[in-house]
Amino acid sequence: MLKIALIQKKGGVGKTTLTVLLREAIQKTGQAVAIRDYDSQGSASKVLEKLGGIKETPGQIYSILLIDTPPSLILPATAAAVKDADIILIPTSPSPVDIWEADEAARFVASRNSKALVRIVLNRTKSGTLLTDAAGENLSGLSVPVLPVSLADRQSYQHALLGGWNALDSKAQKELLQFTVAVTSLR
Repeated sequence: MLKIALIQKKGGVGKTTLTVLLREAIQKTGQAVAIRDYDSQGSASKVLEKLGGIKETPGQIYSILLIDTPPSLILPATAAAVKDADIILIPTSPSPVDIWEADEAARFVASRNSKALVRIVLNRTKSGTLLTDAAGENLSGLSVPVLPVSLADRQSYQHALLGGWNALDSKAQKELLQFTVAVTSLR
């Protein structure tokens, strides 16, 4: 079973949304996928209830397990997710502050799971903006690689939290499939 954790020191960068979006795309491939929701807010669990999705059941085997974590590096749940994961995604917006925190999360991962494949995920980009245009330069000095596929700031990604895959417009579906292939190809 492939275990993919999404972590970040701060909230608001899209960990839960990306977890759910990955689940939606992976499900389209016919693979058994579930979510382990370590975040005390339980947002991923709430979305799964609305979408009829599967939370992790002990003893059940899945092709892929996605792990959503709280916005913190000091909580035991985050440390457990990092220790257990094969792939760790660290979402960040193009904001320099978010990027700095992403690098801190990457160093945290390196100190706790040297075997995991770790990638920074540039999320919520807006074409033609100063922050997005400068993101490449700001990301260049990070301690881990950046996933070569980024995700735009799309309303339909938020709609997918209520309506699943069918709530995504065709551009979002295409972008999300490219993202999912980039993530699952890391193994």
